[in-house]
Amino acid sequence: MNQFTIIGGGVVGACLARELSVLSDRVVLIEKEEAPAKVQTVHNSALVHSPMMVPSKKGALKARLARRGNRMYQGLASDWSIPVFTDGGLLLAMNDREEALLETMITEAENDGDAVYERMTRKAILKAEPNVNRDVKSGLFLPEAISADTAFITNRAIEEAKSRGAKIYTGTEVTDIDVQSESFILHTASGGKIETRWVINAAGIGAAGIAGLIEEQVTYENRFVKGDYLVLDQDAAGWASHILYPIPTLETKGILVIPQPDGTTRLGPTAVEITSKDEACMRDEDEALIRQEIERMMTNVPYHRVFRHYTGIRSSLKESDDFYIKPSREHPQFFHVAGIDSPGVTAAPAIAEYVAEQIRMSS
Repeated sequence: MNQFTIIGGGVVGACLARELSVLSDRVVLIEKEEAPAKVQTVHNSALVHSPMMVPSKKGALKARLARRGNRMYQGLASDWSIPVFTDGGLLLAMNDREEALLETMITEAENDGDAVYERMTRKAILKAEPNVNRDVKSGLFLPEAISADTAFITNRAIEEAKSRGAKIYTGTEVTDIDVQSESFILHTASGGKIETRWVINAAGIGAAGIAGLIEEQVTYENRFVKGDYLVLDQDAAGWASHILYPIPTLETKGILVIPQPDGTTRLGPTAVEITSKDEACMRDEDEALIRQEIERMMTNVPYHRVFRHYTGIRSSLKESDDFYIKPSREHPQFFHVAGIDSPGVTAAPAIAEYVAEQIRMSS
């Protein structure tokens, strides 16, 4: 019998497999797509956010795990030779109102105890980033902000898990779960069965559906929020030399400029609530919004270098903005890892560490 079975082969599921393979060599990871990291993991900003951008008011657990995850990536980037963009980020205040909000953000970050930043004057910003709009008032340099190859991270975590005996099943969809006295039996679409003592539900936007296979009353409901991006090719490299953040709103971090390790640059994301996964496509108004918000921060935007666009879906929850990481009320050895929206990539290794610790404490 398997000890741990993880449903979902994105970056969070991969990190869980890596972490739990330390506890047991009987770990299984199940992914319904034909390869890991094919859904949310590669359809996002590929950012390891500065803790400054994840205040506790967005969710105490979310902020805690984002801070820890950011620190963990500093070591993993070197240990795993992860392709990363490490020139840091600039948080830009474009007017007096945003300068006031910036001061509030600084106070909140210092109260959270994790404020790593440098103040920057208008002159310093324009020297560092000549294409920033000259209306900029001031800002912060965020040295801990990086972008990273999320598919590489996922596959590297899986490789490490496999080296400890973990098994990875792709193209495998869980369709039903039977509860036994001390275990679960997972049924797959192909007719297979997997028996396991623990189930960790890291199915992203499908998490509530998986929970519904076993719980009479699922305690959360997925909320679909799509994020659209434009991508500039490598010939646009140098137009922006840092990750560029606007002052965030209560709902979102805003539309960013995100240089990538491969020399491309992502512009986005939007944040549009949708009712169905089938609505996850970029509309004309989505592209117009990206252009509008980017041009509020930047000049000389090289739109002629846009070579693709894409849309991702965040696995947000209707009930809370925080991560939902806890055992099932009905079946304690079924563990929910749900609502892992932004900063999910940032928090992924810390989420795995947290889940492993919760399991140790309950065993």
